Amino acid sequence: MIPLLLLLALGGMMQAARSFTSDTTLAGTELAFGFLLLASFFTGKIFNRLGLPKLTGYLAAGVIAGPYVLEFVTKDMGVSLKVVSSTATAILALEAGSELEIKQIKPILKTLRGITLFAVVGSMFTIAAALFFMRPMFPAIFDKLDDQQSIAVCFAIGVALSAQSPAVVMAMLAETRAEGPLSRTILASVVVADLTVITMFSVVLAITGAVIGGQVDVSGTALSVLWELLGSMVFGVLLGMLIGQFLLSVKKGASMFTLLVNVIVAEIGARMHLDPLIVMLAAGIWLRNFSRADSTKMMHDFQAAQLPVFLVFFALAGSKLDINTLFGSLLPVAIIAVVRAGSFFTGSKLACKLSGAEPAIAKYAWFGLVPQAGLALALAIVLKNTLPSFGFDQAAGDTAAVILFGVVGFNECVAPIILRIMLIRSGEAGKKQGVDFAAGGH
Repeated sequence: MIPLLLLLALGGMMQAARSFTSDTTLAGTELAFGFLLLASFFTGKIFNRLGLPKLTGYLAAGVIAGPYVLEFVTKDMGVSLKVVSSTATAILALEAGSELEIKQIKPILKTLRGITLFAVVGSMFTIAAALFFMRPMFPAIFDKLDDQQSIAVCFAIGVALSAQSPAVVMAMLAETRAEGPLSRTILASVVVADLTVITMFSVVLAITGAVIGGQVDVSGTALSVLWELLGSMVFGVLLGMLIGQFLLSVKKGASMFTLLVNVIVAEIGARMHLDPLIVMLAAGIWLRNFSRADSTKMMHDFQAAQLPVFLVFFALAGSKLDINTLFGSLLPVAIIAVVRAGSFFTGSKLACKLSGAEPAIAKYAWFGLVPQAGLALALAIVLKNTLPSFGFDQAAGDTAAVILFGVVGFNECVAPIILRIMLIRSGEAGKKQGVDFAAGGH
């Protein structure tokens, strides 16, 4: 009851503050950060007492406070807080990398390869095929295209929709404190899947432009993808060495130093055409598997300082969900979401059967691929901005964005709840000792 009263009081104060100022620069951004921080914290507590994931509460706080409902947080404020989202992505990638111990992954490597091939890559083709047959539902995109061009566009959207969310998976693993073969398989599969999606999307976008007749430099695109992947990996390894040396030499203040590194990577990485996700993932893998430094205590201390960043990160993700658009296109969005989940289910089951995976992995691992957030939203924006350069009008880009944002929004609302249930049923929840970044009532 108290969190609800505090949440209502906070909303009232935000409304009062907004009535006195329309500033969306520094003061407005600070106001939005503070409001999202507190609102998502209290909403997470309320959802947790209802038996739902705190993560769902953070997303719900963003949806309600965002520009499509109460407008406490405007689109301009969200753009100004982009560094928070980028920093959170970098932190999650570092944690994900530090959790991926090569010795523990080797036994599930065959299963991991199978999931990547049959579930992730397979879903790209399955979603593309579903979109091809659903073309009459999206006349703004497909009315002026022949079959070959339609296939190219469907595949580009299909690749974007196959993106996963290491952020949501890491958040749910942290919230449930899950540890075991299933948790490691889910985490490894979403990390490898996102790397696969990033590569495939860049290549497919270049092919789509060539098929439709857009001005696309194929060789330049290939070099850009190569730099983004390999350059990010090399830079990440160097950062891992730097953090490891800091741990060996200085020791004190390691968590704050690592947080500073994440902020710098988040702010500068994109300007250097490096992917912060890949950079910090490589850094985490190096620290865990190759560094002489003991990074375990540093990551434990680091988790305790993450709460503000993650609260605002997931609230911002929720604020981008346009509820009216989602309900307006609910039928095609639901169809695509079901096809997507079904392809992950079928592909993962096939991969687990061929690799002889453990029963818990065979039963539950597929759902780790379902959640979506940051990468899918980023690819949606890229596709929205790119389609007009291929000769489409802006309506086509907007329609593609509606499809992508709708499916992402649907999965944002549903997936964390089901993933939490599956982790609990698997018996791995509560087995990991550590700090829950969503601490504050279980």
